[in-house]
Amino acid sequence: MKWFAWSPFALLLFLWTSSVQAKIYTSPVLNEAAKLVEIDPKKSKLIAEKFLTQRKLTDKSLKGPTSLPREDTDTTLRTPNSTIDAFHVLAQAEFLLGKPKLALSHLENAEDLATQYRLPFIQLATKLLRADLLWQQTQDPDRVIPILDDVQSTLNKLPTATQLGRGLFYELSMQRAEIYSVQGNQDQAEEAFTKAHQYLTDIGNLEITIEYHLLVGKHFLRYKRYDNALTELLTSYWKSIESDASLQLAKANYQLAQLFMQRQVLDKALEHLSGAADFYGKFEHSLVLADVLKQMADIYFLQGKYNLALVHYFNVLDHEYFARDVYDVIDLRLSIADTYLQLFNFTLAEQYLDKARNLVTYTEIKPLKARTLLLTATLALQQNEIQEAIDTAKEAQFLGQEINNFAIMKKSFLVLTSAYEEKGMYEESLLALKNYSAIAANQQERLSQINENVLRQQKDIIEQSLHYKGLEVDLSVAKNEYQRFQKTAFGLFILSLIFIILSIRRGYIISNLTEQVTSLSKDLFTHTRSGLQNLKKLNNKLPGSLKRSSANFEQWQMGELINEPFSDRLRFAMFDFPFLRHTYLAQGYQAGLNLERAFGDFISSKISEPARLYHFSDGMFLYVEPNTDPNTNPQDMFDRIGSWISDFEPNRKISRKVRVGMADYPFLPRAYTAINDQELIDILLMSTHLARSIEKNRNIDGSQWVYLRAIENAPAASFATDDIRSACKQALNQGLIKVQSSYQNEEDIKNLTLAE
Repeated sequence: MKWFAWSPFALLLFLWTSSVQAKIYTSPVLNEAAKLVEIDPKKSKLIAEKFLTQRKLTDKSLKGPTSLPREDTDTTLRTPNSTIDAFHVLAQAEFLLGKPKLALSHLENAEDLATQYRLPFIQLATKLLRADLLWQQTQDPDRVIPILDDVQSTLNKLPTATQLGRGLFYELSMQRAEIYSVQGNQDQAEEAFTKAHQYLTDIGNLEITIEYHLLVGKHFLRYKRYDNALTELLTSYWKSIESDASLQLAKANYQLAQLFMQRQVLDKALEHLSGAADFYGKFEHSLVLADVLKQMADIYFLQGKYNLALVHYFNVLDHEYFARDVYDVIDLRLSIADTYLQLFNFTLAEQYLDKARNLVTYTEIKPLKARTLLLTATLALQQNEIQEAIDTAKEAQFLGQEINNFAIMKKSFLVLTSAYEEKGMYEESLLALKNYSAIAANQQERLSQINENVLRQQKDIIEQSLHYKGLEVDLSVAKNEYQRFQKTAFGLFILSLIFIILSIRRGYIISNLTEQVTSLSKDLFTHTRSGLQNLKKLNNKLPGSLKRSSANFEQWQMGELINEPFSDRLRFAMFDFPFLRHTYLAQGYQAGLNLERAFGDFISSKISEPARLYHFSDGMFLYVEPNTDPNTNPQDMFDRIGSWISDFEPNRKISRKVRVGMADYPFLPRAYTAINDQELIDILLMSTHLARSIEKNRNIDGSQWVYLRAIENAPAASFATDDIRSACKQALNQGLIKVQSSYQNEEDIKNLTLAE
């Protein structure tokens, strides 16, 4: 069970946009700090503090055009303007870090400085920021409205034709709109938004425009006017993409996710939350990331993806800032307990439920208390403690009724229905079921009503859109007719002729380039003597292939794939044909070329999709094929390779000896990405060399093969080195790698390896 409710942290997130309006600061350093305020307030605070401590205040204010460049180039000075800007950044950062008193004290310092240096507009901007922080802290209009009225009165007496004056009027209107919206005065809020939009047109700042649409969209979302909210939020979303404003795009993604969550379109909500998480995840101390991950986990829970939900819940649990608010701490533990309940892990569910229950006893947060009681009743029912389930579910139902939470009431009646039935109290069970059905029907009716209203709004918007499209078509037709009268037949003929010539020329060039690219690709990726795919082709294809296989295995391990991807298991064989080298020495260069080309044509005919063969070097080849059964006997592959050399021109007098080294990918069963492509080739070279050493050092005539395979629990740490050959030798000595070979003496092979 899940209920999307605003925690205190989420409330801060909901109000963040109004607290910081886009502004061009007098110092590039402060511009950087201001951009980081909402993302990483701790880092923003450090930058602002460093700016104040490392620079000396100059008596000159920014009144002339030469003041700004001087501050840019002289890193030892700060003007009164930039000093006040630094206090603004510090105040916002401290507020987001949970220190509102310290934030307000920074604003007092800023106001004193503005008064001292007679900077009236900056003083009013400081008051507006103080009003905004007070509103976020207290939600008390009686404390905030007088400040706004005072700013309004003072601003009316000042010349407002400047950019700064229009910006202050805009911020003033937006703050009033936010207060009206939260208080439930929709009409007044929208009037204030309209007034702010008039100033927005004069300001002409794209970031402020995006923030405006975000705030208006949240206002409509607050009152469940989904179509209006969607229009505003999509406007901010696309403007953010067009202007490459990543912070505003993350905010738009978050708000669009809230809209789709309320409409129960969970896949779209998850898509937008993922977009927000991609941005905030880049910052180690991001305040917003924990809330985004929590909501993603809630959606995974509702989708029945409980393991993914647990992963995200535990990521939230580890977040630095999430434990600052007791509401979030309790809510997270209840969510984890609920998830374990769905996974039938009652032991862990009870552990997290006990932690939440202990914290709830010290708070007066009734929704969390009701949810705790409900989960306790559900767990008791699963553990066959029927009477406790009945008593606790009743208590949860009464508390849910008191706080008017229909989700808790409905779930409580459902638990009571099952508990009464288990106890044989069928009349009480039937009554609880009727109450459950009544609440469910009421919720469905409300949802249907919302859908009906949204459908009507969408119909109006579609009609308006079609009307506008019709006007655009009419305008386009009129323009085309006007242009047609301006052109002559001769001009059209010339243009058409030029176009045809250019098209023919372009087609000819493209055809030639295509042929050249094909020819160059063939020359580049084909061995010059054998005609097989060469080492360059191997280096180009192998890393990507292994990366895709590793990704599939990781998805299967995390539960995103239902079945194990057997087709991504590969067996590699590197084999050495000495006769190719000996032919050059014994019969000459031309005979060697002819033999190598004939052998390349022959062996390529033996390879069928999806297997691959690469000419590694001289007489060495690398063969790759899917291996769906990891227990396949490597002797089978060796016999197949041996048959190839036996079938090649049987009447020709050449050595049919072959040395084969084999290994599987993934090489480590428990760490798919621990061995990369170059290390895997090194392992194959090592095994092929072992096959050659067996023949040379043990005086064994004939073909040899060696197959290296890591044991099931081989740790990745044993191979975390730049020298994979040394790591493999050590692993052989420790028994982490098992050896199979035609020699059938593993201890002797180990001795051969360690002796080198």
